Order: sequence, then structure tokens, then C-alpha cells
Amino acid sequence: MIKSNSPYYITTPFVSVASGLTCQNYELSVSVWNGLKSSPPSTATYTTTKNNPTASTETDRINIARIVNDYIEFTPQKTTSTSVINGNNNQWVKTSVIYNKDIVALPQITSLTVTDRARSSGNVLLTLNGVLHTFPLTGGITGPGAGTNALEIANYINTLTTHTATHFGNIVTITAVQNGLQSLTLIDVSNLASMTVAVLTTQEGSTGVEAPQYSTTNLMSLGYSYGNEGENITTILDNTLIPTQDYKVNREGVFVVPILVSETLQTTATVISYPSNEINQSFTIPSTINSNELVRYIWIKCNETSSDTYIEIVFNGKTTTLLLQDEPKYTPIDIFFQNKEGAEQVLTFFKEQKSNLSVNSSEFESDRGQPSLGNHQFVRYNVQGKTELTLNSGFVDQDMNEIFTQLLLSERIWSYNTNIFSKISLIFIPLNIKSKQLSYKTQLKERLINYEIKFNYSYNEINNI
Repeated sequence: MIKSNSPYYITTPFVSVASGLTCQNYELSVSVWNGLKSSPPSTATYTTTKNNPTASTETDRINIARIVNDYIEFTPQKTTSTSVINGNNNQWVKTSVIYNKDIVALPQITSLTVTDRARSSGNVLLTLNGVLHTFPLTGGITGPGAGTNALEIANYINTLTTHTATHFGNIVTITAVQNGLQSLTLIDVSNLASMTVAVLTTQEGSTGVEAPQYSTTNLMSLGYSYGNEGENITTILDNTLIPTQDYKVNREGVFVVPILVSETLQTTATVISYPSNEINQSFTIPSTINSNELVRYIWIKCNETSSDTYIEIVFNGKTTTLLLQDEPKYTPIDIFFQNKEGAEQVLTFFKEQKSNLSVNSSEFESDRGQPSLGNHQFVRYNVQGKTELTLNSGFVDQDMNEIFTQLLLSERIWSYNTNIFSKISLIFIPLNIKSKQLSYKTQLKERLINYEIKFNYSYNEINNI
């Protein structure tokens, strides 16, 4: 899977595999679409042409990550019960290369001599790079200075499929065409019975539309790789898009396990609570080539169990364990965020919560009337406020450091809270990270690990959209 928040390079050789020829330029086409893998758009989403002015036979690279990145607007998904739902945050990316113009190389000629060219029958003798070749005469070109058997000479030199020969005075020009225009000019400078090469040119010509090469189609997410992992990182460990470890979760909250579905094989996921199996579900997940269905979310509604102490989610032979927590003092908050794999992930903050309002405004001095009559001498305007939210995780294990890292690096974050108007439904409330650093804690040093993270609500308190 392409992780488009990190570099993803398309490497293209300047030598066409189909023709074996060195290209003068190539065109890279990129198509981005949603839906079936087998239904790309008829017109490429993006094309770029790269020139090869030095006739290099090496490879070229183009980073397509930023080209395709904007085609996903990450949207959190939800449901109301334990089930498997579509991710809807992925796209297909197809790349292909077309070599539009090739340099069709003539042989490396250091010397070429045509003898007995004035004959109307017999053989034409051609010495190429010191090697004598004999051509039977099947008809020559008549006229002053014309060469005999020029067609067969051109066919031999260029090994081409179509060719013509023209003459004027003591100049014979042999023109042959294959994937371009090749011109070989032979000049009889002495009007004797031999002809030597005076001019040898290769002219660029259009090949027409060559069949695309290096066509690949990959699923894309808004994921990323770390700086020390390198480029073109596509590996998804165990097809599970979060670390398979233990997570503390709110008994009254939710949890999500994002998974990568197979394109060819049916798979199974189980969700079982212990010890009483109050939640006991098995989900058959069919193979698919639909971009909306390849990343799916195993959504767990934790309050479907009242007395069990933990839940195990098993997918692809790996187990993610949810440790159910009862918090008597505070109301835990489930924070959803876009993680390293470009999938939806949940992190619960159990302990103390604080919020504060920051307000900005302007004012002008007015002469509308006396303050004794209730008039403002200094009138306030452009009033706007933003709310800051400070959350504490509660005690967590050291292996949660990776999860907090991904939270702070996330571009999209939400709290999953009760709707303040309906008091019934749960909604996603957009947040931004205000904390600018994270000091990693270890059980060896701190023993008990708690993280305090600051957020800003990602909107103004006064609606001005």
C-alpha cells in the first residue's frame, strides 16, 4: 500500500524494454480513482514528461506522493454496534510509462566504401568498418551520380523495414524509416568508381503511441513512514493497521481495529469477551478489489459486555487485547486519529480533564454618547474565541509510547463525544494537537506512566464559516 504522506518514487529506465532503444523522453501517467481496481478512469489524472537530453541509459525517478496525496479527504467512520464496516479512506493509484520518441541508433560506422556502383548488373561491394560485404545487384537507380543497389545498402545498414533512395548530381541520400527518420548521405566527391561516407545523421521522429510499460496499480492511504525507514515503504505487518498489543479501553466507550483485506482470499475475524463470552462474534470478510472495502474497521462497542474483563480481537492469526476499565471519577474521552498507516485509531484518556477559553478581539473609540447614558466609549468588535482541552491518559504501559507518537504526528484528530444538543447521539468533534513535544517515559525510570496532552478544538467558538 502506498503511504502518500512519505516519498513514493516511480523508477523508470531510459531504455525501453519493448524496443531496446534509448528514449529521448518518456511520459509518466498517474491515475487516481475510487471503486473497483479494474475500472480506472479513461483519462489519466496526471501526466508529466521527462526529457533525456544526454541520451542516458540509466534510470530516472519521479516522486508521486504529493501528486496523489490530495485525492483523499480523511473522514472518520462509525457504527452503533460491534461489527465490521468499510474504511472509505483509500484510493487506487495506477502508474504507467509511455516512450513517445526513441533514438534509433545507426551502426557505429568508422569507414564505409561502396565500389562498383556504376554497374547495371553484377555485385555491389560494401566495406563496413573494414569488413567487405557483397550485395547482388537487383537494379540500380539511374541518373547522374546515382548509386546502384542503394535500397539494399540502406536495408543492410539500418536493418529497417521501409526505405527510399534519392539522387541529385553526385549525391545519393538513402532514407530509411523505423520508429523514426534515419538519413545516410553518400557523396561521390571524385566521380570515380567508389563512394565514401561524407555525412551521417540521425534525426528524431515520432514513434506514434507505444504500448504503456511498467503499469502497476496499488492501493493508497494517507499513511507515512518514519525518517529512518527510507522511501517506498509499503509493508503492512500482519495486515493489521495498528500494533497488535494490549490496550486499555473505557467499558462505556468504543474501540476500532483497522485491517487490510485480501484481494483474493476470504478471511475471518473474531471478537470475544472473557471470561463469560458476553460478546462472541465471528465475521466472514470476503475478498474484494473495491478501494472502499479493502481497509475495513472492526468496530467494538465495549458496553455490550457488562461483567467481562477483557476482549480479544483475532485477525490473520494475530490478537489485539482490550482491557476493559471502569473509571469512577472522570468521564473517559475516546480520541480518534489518523495513524501511521492512514487508518482510524482510538486512544482513550481516562483521567483529569481541563478546558479553557482564549479570546481575541479588537476595539475602537466611539463618540456615540456619554457612558452615563449606557454608551460604550470603547466598542469591541471582531470577537472570537478558541477552546483548549487538556487530557490525561491515566497510567499506561511503556509500549503505548508508539501510539502517543502517532497521535502527536497525526494530521486529523477527533474526540468522540455525546452531542451537546441531542444528549443522545455520539459525534466526532474535530481537534488539533497543541502539544509540541512528547517526553518519552519508561517504567524503569517513572514506574507509573501518565501522559498529559493539550488539544485545541479545531473551530472558532463563534461560527464564522
